[in-house]
Amino acid sequence: MKILLIRRDNIGDLILTTPLIATLAGQENTKLDLLVNTYNKDVLEGNPHIGKVHLYCKSHHRKPGQTLLGVYWQRLKTIFEIRMAGYDVAIVGSSDKRPLQWAKMSGAKRIIAVGGEGQGPDCVTDKIAKVQGQHIVEELNSLATPLGINQPPGPLELYVSSIEVAKMAEKFSINRDKPIYGVQISSRKPQQRWQIEKFIELIQRLSTKEDCQIILFWSPGADDNPEHPGDDQKAQQIVDACKNTQLIPLPTSSIRELMAAMSLCDQIITSDGGALHIAAGVQKPVVALFGNSDAEYWAPWKVPCAIIKGPDENVGKLSVDQVFEQFIALRVKVLAAKLVNHG
Repeated sequence: MKILLIRRDNIGDLILTTPLIATLAGQENTKLDLLVNTYNKDVLEGNPHIGKVHLYCKSHHRKPGQTLLGVYWQRLKTIFEIRMAGYDVAIVGSSDKRPLQWAKMSGAKRIIAVGGEGQGPDCVTDKIAKVQGQHIVEELNSLATPLGINQPPGPLELYVSSIEVAKMAEKFSINRDKPIYGVQISSRKPQQRWQIEKFIELIQRLSTKEDCQIILFWSPGADDNPEHPGDDQKAQQIVDACKNTQLIPLPTSSIRELMAAMSLCDQIITSDGGALHIAAGVQKPVVALFGNSDAEYWAPWKVPCAIIKGPDENVGKLSVDQVFEQFIALRVKVLAAKLVNHG
């Protein structure tokens, strides 16, 4: 059976699909290919479950020097490759119209997508109803049920080499013999953002509590960039205010660098978003701040975590005391579990 899995959206969405990828690829006589975009493809590097990766370039993700005509030409080539591959099944990881169009263009005999009976376009042969209270990973995994696959989803799977991790440690002079905490400050949604002065106080309190290194993560770039607004200015404010701590500002230039750097951390704090799922994907304990997104649906998957919901669905209303106490409580819990496991 030849399956095309379509996931041409955000980085976090693709990471959350990795348990489904493992589920599908683990079946006998099954070949699994993916259609993803040029922006999220790097999270698949090293994944042993995947055959061919078809690439879709969004116009605003084109590289310097790449023309719109070149983007559209590559898109036509991808359509041709998918059509010629002869897929038996196309699985769509979202209910958006464009991924469904790609599924239809594939010519697959069956198209599986989320959507209750009577919903969605007629091209969908198997519609999977949403279940209230399900995590997104469970919802995605249910897309395998029309194929007679009913096993529960495993953990998120990101594959980072020891060489990648060692390079980041060397490049930024990270001492791996003491606790390393990751603090990720960026979020696209205003109600998911914590104030810079609160991050500064948290970093100072963690540094006072123990001899630790703290890696500062953020979305690189200027805040007035219309396509990819960044937090360089906010990060610099934190660096300037925390010169008395072992703070390591780490401006990652790629997803692979972020994955490798987060692999160095013993625990990470971040608001809900792509970085949260990268942290969970490299199996790190996470303190997750939630504002106006569904914490039950988007929670860190199968890693030790503390989920902190902002009052009135606003992360900015969380106090430093609340976050600090939850951070320390999770750290103690993780260390206690390690002691038990090591007998």
